[in-house]
Amino acid sequence: MTPKQKYTFDLRGYLHLENVLTPEALGNAQAAVERLVQAAPNELPPGISRGGEGFSNGFSADKSLEALTLHPTTWPIIKELTFNKPRFNRGSLVVNTHERQEMTPLHCAGEGFRWTRRYDVKNSQIFTNDVVAFFYFTDVCPGDGGLMVLPGSHKRNFKRPENLFFLNLTTQMHRSIQRSSI
Repeated sequence: MTPKQKYTFDLRGYLHLENVLTPEALGNAQAAVERLVQAAPNELPPGISRGGEGFSNGFSADKSLEALTLHPTTWPIIKELTFNKPRFNRGSLVVNTHERQEMTPLHCAGEGFRWTRRYDVKNSQIFTNDVVAFFYFTDVCPGDGGLMVLPGSHKRNFKRPENLFFLNLTTQMHRSIQRSSI
């Protein structure tokens, strides 16, 4: 990782890498995704199932998607962040469109999981036991939705206060401030 990438990752908890896929790799991945989207449930490759926002194990559906797990741009970063001991957990494929009105609930580290996520820095080496790589296969424009990241939310050390990250947060915080000033 470059010094800028280390600083940004440590500060925000994520990196945004642009133009990672070549036009050929992008075209192959887009074609593979389109085949999955158009397939009837009984035509899906073995081990692939459709549900919720997309496909479980979707990245194993095609060699062009599977290759992204070891992509030459992201793989060295993943190895560095995991102290050269990465472990593949799952490869889901989420399919969103700008017409979709639902939102994946906002969350932070450790919620809904039985394990604790670790984030440490020692001797200028970052270590984390949970890394996620997202690849976009189409442009994401304002209003389309896409991945939302709250800086640092997945490297926190305190339990998230109840009702934080929900739509009525501003109203709740305003009431809280009013009560505490009385």
